[in-house]
Amino acid sequence: MLFHRYHNKLIQICYRYLDSTEEAEEAVNDTMLNVFNNLKRFEQRASFKTWIYRIAYNQALTRLRKKKLDQVDLDETHEEVSDDTSDDSADRSSQLNSMLERLSLEERSIVVFRIAGDLEFNDIALIVDQKLSTVKMRYKRALEKMAGSASTED
Repeated sequence: MLFHRYHNKLIQICYRYLDSTEEAEEAVNDTMLNVFNNLKRFEQRASFKTWIYRIAYNQALTRLRKKKLDQVDLDETHEEVSDDTSDDSADRSSQLNSMLERLSLEERSIVVFRIAGDLEFNDIALIVDQKLSTVKMRYKRALEKMAGSASTED
């Protein structure tokens, strides 16, 4: 039940970091293993959703660091998350990925959790381990950067 409830959102989030459907699937699978193995340790200091997103965030960052250490080119063949998307949604996804690539990892994390994860700023602050005011300011700046990059592409 947990797997089905969170799987698609976690794939979307991990994909935004890893730019690979296969890597995102592996990160989500590792996330779910961690969740199941550590379910007894869940302390309810935050919501379950926040806890599971934090685990996925850590999994994605670990994989991203490993990719960089292995010097794997992050611009490998670009796979779409969903095979049944139309050309318009594929273009929008490509544009969003392009805008996200211009953000720092911290900014990207906040934007992805806010938009794709549909999380409140309080939850995002817990996940990325930053103050609420910092998260809000970085989100605002990230949106400004994205808006600036969108206008330069037109």
